[in-house]
Amino acid sequence: MLRKFLVLLIVVSACSLHAQIRHMYDSIRYDLKQNKTLVIGIDGKNSFIRDLKLQMYGAQLGYLYNKRTNIHLGFYTTFNKKKTIFDNPTAAQGSTDANTVLNKFGMAYVNLEGEYYFFNNHKWRFSIPAGVGIGMGWDKYYNNSQFTRKTNSLVIPVELGFNASYKLNWWLWLGAGLGTRVSFASGKYNGPFFTYGLQFQFEAIYERSKTLFKFQ
Repeated sequence: MLRKFLVLLIVVSACSLHAQIRHMYDSIRYDLKQNKTLVIGIDGKNSFIRDLKLQMYGAQLGYLYNKRTNIHLGFYTTFNKKKTIFDNPTAAQGSTDANTVLNKFGMAYVNLEGEYYFFNNHKWRFSIPAGVGIGMGWDKYYNNSQFTRKTNSLVIPVELGFNASYKLNWWLWLGAGLGTRVSFASGKYNGPFFTYGLQFQFEAIYERSKTLFKFQ
C-alpha cells in the first residue's frame, strides 16, 4: 500500500511540475511579443571553485519583456589574488621551499542569460535565472613568487539559480541569489555561487529625467 502511494505521489508531482514548466514556457513566449525596456546591470558573484572562494564581477545588457522575462548578455571575470599549493614534493606539510609549485587560477566568460520573474509585486520579486556561455579559464604556476608558466582551458558554463529582490525605493532594489555552475568543457570550474548587490532601475530613472526635462 505504501509503495502504491509513493508511486502515485511521484506521478502527481511529476505532472504538476510539467504543468508549471509548461505554463512558464507559454508565459515567456507571450512576454517576448510584448513591450520591452532596456536593462543595464552590474553583477557580483561569490563562487566556490576547487574549494576556494573567488570573487566574480560582471555587467549585463539586455531587455525586460512585459516586466517579467529578462533576456540579456552578461560578461563575467574572476578577481583572484590567492595562490594555493599545487605541488610540494620536498617541503614538510604546512611549509614551502624552493621546489614548491604554487597555483593561481581564474576564468572569464560571456553568458546568454534568461531570467523569469514568477512573482513580482510592488515590493518583492522572485525569479529563476539560467544561462549558457563560453569563455576561457586559466592556471598560472609559480615557484614561490616567480611565475613559470600558464595553461588555458575552454569553459562552457551552464548556470541555474534562484534570485530574490526587495524594493528600497522607486529607482533602487536590493537583490540576492543562489545558484550553481557546471562547465561541460572543463569540470575544473564547476561550483556553487551566491550573488548580492544593488539593482538600479535605469528605466525609471530615464522616464523621470524626461519628465523633469520637459517640465523645465
